This record gives sequence, C-alpha cells and structure tokens, in this order.
Amino acid sequence: MGRTVSEDSMDVKKETQEKTQSGTSSVQSDDFQWDKYLKDTGSISAPSECFRQSMIPPANDFKIGMKLEARDPRNITSVCIATVVGSTGVRLRLRLDGSDNRNDFWKLVDSSDIQPVGTCEKEGDLLQPPLGYQMNVSSWPMFLLRTLSGSEMAPAAFFKKEPPKPPLNNFKVGMKLEAVDRKNPYLICPATVGNVKGDEVYITFDGWSGAFDYWCKYDSRDIFPAGWCHLTGDVLQPPGTSALVMTLQSFKALSFWFVLSQLIRFTQETSTGCLVRKRGAYVLLCPWQLAERG
Repeated sequence: MGRTVSEDSMDVKKETQEKTQSGTSSVQSDDFQWDKYLKDTGSISAPSECFRQSMIPPANDFKIGMKLEARDPRNITSVCIATVVGSTGVRLRLRLDGSDNRNDFWKLVDSSDIQPVGTCEKEGDLLQPPLGYQMNVSSWPMFLLRTLSGSEMAPAAFFKKEPPKPPLNNFKVGMKLEAVDRKNPYLICPATVGNVKGDEVYITFDGWSGAFDYWCKYDSRDIFPAGWCHLTGDVLQPPGTSALVMTLQSFKALSFWFVLSQLIRFTQETSTGCLVRKRGAYVLLCPWQLAERG
C-alpha cells in the first residue's frame, strides 16, 4: 500500500500547520481518511516523487492585501501587478489590479509565476495591464502609480523556489492523488489516474462524472500526493456521491462556503437537485430521487 505524503513528512507537519493556519480562510476537516479510503478501495497512492511539489510543503506567510507581480493566466507573456485576496493552505487567491473578481486565480506560494514587486524593473521589463483592463490603456501608468502608492509589498523572503520537475512520468493508471478541480479551482478533491499518455496524465475525480476530468502534464502544479491537504492545512473535499447526507450537527459545523461548494458541484453534475431535511439530516436528492418522490 502506498504511503501518503503526511506519513513521509509527519515530523514537519506540526510546524507547517502552525504557519499556514494563520493565513488560511479554510478549516481543515479530518473526516476523510486516506489510509482507510485506500484500504476500502484496494488502491495505492502515487509516490511523492511523481509530483512537482516540495517534499516539505513551504510556509505561507502572505497576508490579504499584499501586492506582488504575477503572470496573467490568460496571457502568460504579460507580467502584472496582483493583490492577494484569499489564502488557503499554501495556495494564494490572486486578483490582477485593473481586473475584477471574475478573473481571480490560484497559485502556490512556490510558483514561478509569482515574484516580488520590482522584479520586472530589475530585469528591464515593463509591467503590463491585465487582459481586459477596464480603463483606457493610456491611463495605465497613472493607475499603476496609484495602485502601488502606500500598498504593502510582499517581502522577497515569502517567495519560495519552485521544486524541480521529476525526470520521468512515473504515474500508473489507478494511482490515487489529490487534484485541483479546474472548474472550481478553490477545491482540491480525491482523484485517480485514469490514463497515462507520454508526458500527460488523465485526472478523474472520485465519485463525480467525467465532466470534471482533465488531461494535464505529469509535472502540473495542480496535482498533489495523497495527504497533501492534511499536511498543509488546506481542505480536501470528500469524494462525490449521488446524495450528500449530513447530520444536522455536522451541517451547522460546516462553513457556508463548504456547503455552497458542494451544492455548486452537485448542480454541475446533475443540472438539478434539492436539499431537504429528513429525520434530523440534510439530504441532497438527485433528479431521479425527486421523480420517485412525485
């Protein structure tokens, strides 16, 4: 049975969690147990060496409101000014200044796509307005000056070196891992390697339809070893099911955003559904279950 990253790095888990909990907006849930899940499904987890992730997760010292430079994910040739608007585990939710929340994106603190303010200038490059800049382009220099004036810049020490690319694609079909849901990138979910082709792997999400599955390079920063969320303080979503059942007590304990994320994913999965209370529990019914109820 494959070891999870939390087992391999248990000696640094406490230190990492203490550093990440202060900068995260999520609440770590221990309801999902990888060891039990692997045993129940007769599966193995992908070894940590398969991933382009640090063996010891980096600390997340960023604070909401800090400024940094980031590549525009919709135009990767452009480097823009961005603001940290959210944080969970070792991931940052970023918003390009001059854009809006519809184009927010997530990056790891050790991503090569983010850098301290001033890096562009040192390298002789110019900061660019984001794609879809909401004002006249001629106003960009003055907008940039006002944006940076009096703002808190993320210190250079907060940026971590990106881990090296694994030399080979050693993923095998059936291996378990954790992966970003690219349709809802604030979520990380249990997943399985569904196929391997050259330097690419096909990520399938456990308990959900193929609507969420995707191909990615084997060195993608969107995939993680089993146990990564537990180690970093991020939230691992439970595998999808045809009906989401929660006791009233646990329903009250869950954050609003967790419940909302489950409803969103279920709606995307089934196109409809209904949350009802039955015998002290909240049950999210599927379309066919609604039909049976008449």
